[in-house]
Parts: sequence; C-alpha cells; structure tokens
Amino acid sequence: MQDQPPAMPQKQGLDLLVGLAVRAARSQAGMTLAELSTMSGVSTPMISKIERGQVSASLNTLNALAGAMKVPIINFFAGTVEINEVSLVRAGEGVTVQRVGSTYGHSYKQLGHVATGNQELESYLITLDKPVAGTPIFQHTGIEIMHFLEGDLSYRIGEEVYHLTAGDTLTFDASVPHGPVHSNSAHAKFLTVISKPK
Repeated sequence: MQDQPPAMPQKQGLDLLVGLAVRAARSQAGMTLAELSTMSGVSTPMISKIERGQVSASLNTLNALAGAMKVPIINFFAGTVEINEVSLVRAGEGVTVQRVGSTYGHSYKQLGHVATGNQELESYLITLDKPVAGTPIFQHTGIEIMHFLEGDLSYRIGEEVYHLTAGDTLTFDASVPHGPVHSNSAHAKFLTVISKPK
C-alpha cells in the first residue's frame, strides 16, 4: 500500500485562513505591521506570526487587531465558512414546468433550489396568462413569500382573500391552504420563494 502524504491538520488550516484574512484587512487599511502594532497593542512579531498562520491567535488578540483596523472581527473568519451549494440562474433562463388542467393555468419557471443541512429553499417565477378556472388549492410545509410583479390578482390564504398588484408581498405559513381566486387582469406574474424542512 502506498503511503499517503499527511493531511494538513485542520487547526493549522484554520490559523492560516484567519492569518490571510488579517493580512488582507491590514493591506486594505493601508497599515504597516508597525502601525498596526502601535494601534492594537499587539507586538509586531506576533502579528507577523498570525498573518503567516504560525500561531493560534486568541479572540482578544483578534478583537484588538479588528478594532485597530476598524473592521468587524467576524471578517477574519469569513474564509473558514464552507459554501455547500449555490444556485445561479441568468436572466431569461430557468427550468420551465407547465401544469395543465381545469384548475391550473400557471406557468412555473424554477429560478433556484438550494438544500443545506435540514433546510431547503426553492424559488419560482409564476405567470398566469389565462383566467383562473376553478379554485387551485396548494398546501405544503414551510414558509412562502410571494412578491407580485405584474397584473392584478385576488389570492386566498385560508379564509382571507388578498387583492394583489405590482409591488405587493405576501408572507405566510404554506401549510395553510392557499391559491389564486380570480385574475383581474389578462396577465399576472409573481415571484414565489418557499423555505421548508429538507
């Protein structure tokens, strides 16, 4: 069996990421090591070791450096956060889903989907080009946000009916039955974002 090279210890990797962030902040602030040392009360050799990832700086030390450079201390840890999933849909793109039938006249275009940990988020651009026929009822887990972009629509959530025009936003518990009641214009368009347990 071939020997594998030893992996970089996680702690050392973390120290280096924090150190690089400190160096970047100092560079952006236009400060020399000596100037930062004077302003923060942290010795020049210590700052140098922190920037090279050679030591684990205490939170008090990092806080002193952040204060001297007038940046939030959290900035030093931004590089340690792993980005699990990103969804980007360019203008005019997206996955189109058409639901047809007596109760559906919606055109759905999925704009994004991200799932991380135990949470899931979906976004859709929904267009109604036909009069609402019947009473479409939707009900699912999670929280839903609807931002109305174009047209004029009556929309039911539970027993309440809301009159929506461009610029209006509804936020509601999606486990409550909901759906359009009447389209008051030839064309309606709105953005829907759904956050729910994975």
